[in-house]
Amino acid sequence: MRIPKILHQTWKDHHVPDPFRRMALSWQNLHRDWEYILWTDEMNRNFIGEHFPSFLAIYDSYPHSIQRVDAVRYFVLYKYGGFFIDMDFECLSNIDPIIGDVDCVFGKEPVEHSIAHDKSYIISNAFMGATPCCRFFNALCNELTQNRHITDHINDNILETTGPFMLSRLYEQWEWKEEIGLLDAPLIYPLTKAELIELQEGPQQQHLLKKLKGAYGIHYYAGTWWKNK
Repeated sequence: MRIPKILHQTWKDHHVPDPFRRMALSWQNLHRDWEYILWTDEMNRNFIGEHFPSFLAIYDSYPHSIQRVDAVRYFVLYKYGGFFIDMDFECLSNIDPIIGDVDCVFGKEPVEHSIAHDKSYIISNAFMGATPCCRFFNALCNELTQNRHITDHINDNILETTGPFMLSRLYEQWEWKEEIGLLDAPLIYPLTKAELIELQEGPQQQHLLKKLKGAYGIHYYAGTWWKNK
């Protein structure tokens, strides 16, 4: 594995709520030989200001904090490499076996999510790994500097400017796809949003528990940023 063994996560400060803290510990406990870094909002802005000062004005201009949370992770991985993982992501098993000899790696969301958004596929930015100076991440960072305005719908604009829709669009356009590892949903996104609700609120569903066998993580889609419009 050429991607550095660094786990990056971000929260507004060092006071991480218990549910997210427990999920963060699941990654640390199963990757004890990896470095762990928790990035706060202050650290994120200082990082952009120091290493990518030409992007700072765009970073500060984002109307929604989630756009800054999205954006900074691409620049951090481009600079240092490693894995950036959302706080609402639980680790089930050490990921070393599924990370090949690639420049970067992502996972596809369940096909049901793609159908709901009329997309061929959705590549999530909740779990991303990269080598330092990875050229696909360079392309992602360059895209962010364009500060494109895609749509007036709040949710879709966030997804299209800094989130998974932007990531998926650039992957589709990328010529050197052999440099990128793309994990199928059952490995890292085994359950849909609807299935997670069914699993958490209803009785134990054996057919859903079976879907977790062989999975390396579960994304819970907390979506604290999500807004209806």
